Amino acid sequence: MAGRWLLLAILTTAYGAGAFGMLGISPLSPSLVEGFGLTRLQVALIVPSIYLGGLFFSMPGGRLADRIGVRRSLLGGLALGAAGLVTGAASPGFPAFLVCLFLAGVGWSVVNPALGKAIMDLFPLHERGMAMGIKQMGLTLGGLAAALVLPAIAGTLGWRAAIATCGVVVALPVALGWRALARLDEGARRGTPPAGAPAAAPASSWAWLRHPPLLVFFGSGLVLGMVQAAVLSYLPLYCVQALGFDPVGAGFLVACSQAGGAVSRLVLGAASDRWLTDRRAVWLAMTGAVGAAVFAGYAVRPVTTPVLAGALAFASGVGAYGWVGIFFTVSAEVGGRNAAGLLSGVAFAAIVVGLLVGPAVFGLLLTRADSYTLPWAVFAALATLVVGATLGAGRAIDRRRVPS
Repeated sequence: MAGRWLLLAILTTAYGAGAFGMLGISPLSPSLVEGFGLTRLQVALIVPSIYLGGLFFSMPGGRLADRIGVRRSLLGGLALGAAGLVTGAASPGFPAFLVCLFLAGVGWSVVNPALGKAIMDLFPLHERGMAMGIKQMGLTLGGLAAALVLPAIAGTLGWRAAIATCGVVVALPVALGWRALARLDEGARRGTPPAGAPAAAPASSWAWLRHPPLLVFFGSGLVLGMVQAAVLSYLPLYCVQALGFDPVGAGFLVACSQAGGAVSRLVLGAASDRWLTDRRAVWLAMTGAVGAAVFAGYAVRPVTTPVLAGALAFASGVGAYGWVGIFFTVSAEVGGRNAAGLLSGVAFAAIVVGLLVGPAVFGLLLTRADSYTLPWAVFAALATLVVGATLGAGRAIDRRRVPS
């Protein structure tokens, strides 16, 4: 398909707009704590509420993308996400707000499988890592922009205005992208694969359950999802409560972590296309090692110097977010063109379980110890576990990937 890089740019922009709204909830957590009068443990419910929908709808969403095409599933998911956020801005209380976040998360759960299928359809093997890395940069750049902009909006106009801004930004690709993305479904309407797509691979919806290395792989995604959600939920509060930054300064450090994720996703995607293309799981292990080192540093000694704190936050983004592009690339390649959406949905579901569990585990450890030392140490150990698991199962996983 001609113009696939232009289409990727449009998809990445749409993904970034969605991420602005969904990840924007994280840097707003100090404002939400004040607005709703939340305890530190209640904070653990905010980010998982968005991803709870993914637990139930990511696999059906992946199959939906395989069947109806990328354009309708992607933009439909974003439309539902925007509706949930705009409604959430008018919530009368915290329980209603969580319900609105769940609704937004149902829409968001369709987006990743749709984009995974788009990458498989558009790009050959030697370009997929870079393409997935660019796509994933949309997520972290959207989160970075949200971390820089939304705390200031909340401080000036209140948290409701900030949440409403999230919904409006998520809705923009729906209004502007329908015609621009029409070419994504041209091949499906003709009944032929897009140019550059790999040969179709036979797959059944549950065949992946019969392969233990894939179960280990998706289990690693679960643990990495725990790590990511803990950083999303508690890094802003850690910066305020343990490091002494104000909410705007904490938002800057969150932006640094998102920048680390954005840069590492692009660099790792390009590297995996050039080196160890048949062992992409090795790159997952590398991000786990970076995360383990940073979280151990947080546990041992808080760093309050702004420049050093920013550098550590950047590195935390490499460990917490840098792995996602590689993870989805391997998942889509295992599924092949027939089931790329489905296996991307399975991958997202595994991550979602981690996203749901991670903040609760971190919050319980924080409450029990009344210190950030214990939770950061535990999550450093979890990141270390991922290193061993991905290295152990990676070769068997990579042998099942669809060739170019």
